[in-house]
Amino acid sequence: MVFFFTHGPRPYFYPCKRTPPQTFWNFYTAVIMEENQEVISSTTSARMNICEVESVAKAWMIDFSFLSLCRYYREQNVEKFSKTLKVFEAIIDDEYQLQDNQQTKRTICCLLSRIMDGKNLDVHYDLNNIVTPLMSALSVWDCLKDTVNDEALYDSIKNLLLIQCVGVCLEKGNSQLAAHTLQWLEKESDLPQKLQRKLSTVVSKKDVYNQLLTRCSFNHLQKSVNSFLDAFIEKHPSDFLFKAASKVVQVHQERPEQADVDQNNEKPEPDSPVKPEINAVSSELNLRPKKKLFSNKTVHPWKPESTKKPQCLPHRTDKLKVSRRSCKVPPPSQKNTISKYRSKKMWISDEDQYLKAGVKKYGEGKWSKILEEFDFGDRTSVMLKDRWRTLKKQMKV
Repeated sequence: MVFFFTHGPRPYFYPCKRTPPQTFWNFYTAVIMEENQEVISSTTSARMNICEVESVAKAWMIDFSFLSLCRYYREQNVEKFSKTLKVFEAIIDDEYQLQDNQQTKRTICCLLSRIMDGKNLDVHYDLNNIVTPLMSALSVWDCLKDTVNDEALYDSIKNLLLIQCVGVCLEKGNSQLAAHTLQWLEKESDLPQKLQRKLSTVVSKKDVYNQLLTRCSFNHLQKSVNSFLDAFIEKHPSDFLFKAASKVVQVHQERPEQADVDQNNEKPEPDSPVKPEINAVSSELNLRPKKKLFSNKTVHPWKPESTKKPQCLPHRTDKLKVSRRSCKVPPPSQKNTISKYRSKKMWISDEDQYLKAGVKKYGEGKWSKILEEFDFGDRTSVMLKDRWRTLKKQMKV
C-alpha cells in the first residue's frame, strides 16, 4: 500500500590555522574522516560511477530530513514540519527503488503528518472526504506493525488512535461526524467490542470530558509516538550528515576568534599615510581640521541630455509556483507570445470540482485564494466568480 503526503548562504569551508593548509575537498574529508574513512577516500577514483554517488548523497539527505521531521514533531513546530515534509517528499519520491529502511521512514513520515493534522478535520489524505487524518493514520500504523518491537506499545498506540478518532470529532463539536466515525471504525478496523461499547456511550451522551477521553488524550497519543520514534532511531541511526555538519559548524565557530586577532594585527594601507605629530598637536589644541576650498573630484561638464530621466520599460515578474498541480510549463510556441484578447475556453469537470472545493474551504468571494490553491490554468478570479454564478443558476451547487 502506498501513502502520499498531501538558501540561505552557502556554508563557507576553510582551513583554520591549527590545520595545515589544504584544498577544500581535503579539508572536508579531514572533518568527516572519522565516520566513513574508506568510502570518502575512495571518491577520488576516476572510475567512480556518478549514479552511485548521487544515490549515496540522496540517502544522506533522506536521513537528515527524516531526523529533522522527527525533531519538529516532538517540538510540535507545524510550520517547519510542513516545509521539511515537502523537501523529504520531493527527494524520496524521486527515487525509483527505495531500500527497506527508506520505505519504512517514508511510512513513518506519513504517520507523523497525519497525527500533526489530527485535530484539523478539514484536511483529507484519502479520496473519501469523510475520512479524517486520524482515521487515515490507522491504516498507516497497521503497515508499521512489523517495525515495532514492543507489542504493548503497538497496541497502546492503536487504541489511542481508535479513541481519538472519535474524541477529536466530539472536541470540535461535530457529534454527527463522531457517530459516522464510530460506524466506520466498526466496519473498517478491528475495534474491540468492549471499546466499541464505551465509545458508543460517549457519542450518545456527547460527553467530551469522559474519563476514557481524558485518560487516553491526544497528548498521550503524541507522547506514545515519541517513544516509538526514540526506539526506531536508536535501532536505525540517521545522523551521519548531522554529525558531519556539526563538526563543520564547530570549526566555523573557531574562525571569528582568529579573525579578531588578524584584524588587530593589520597594518595601515600605504595610500593613507599617518602623521602622528600633526594628529598629536591638533588633539592637544582642540583644533579643527582645515576645510578644503575646492574638491579633488573631477567634474564632468554639463550636457543637456544629462537632465533626461532614463526611460524604463515596465516589466512583469512572474511568481513561481512549486505545487505539483501548477508546475506545468507552457510549450515554446506559447511561451513568448502575448495575445491581446483571451479566447474562451470551456470549463472541464475537474475545474468545477476545484471551484466547489475552494468555495467549501474559503467561502464565496475568496476567489484569489481559491485561484492560488487550485490549478485553473490561465483563468482569473473574475472568471471563477462568473463560473460560480453560472453553476448556481444551473442548480449544480
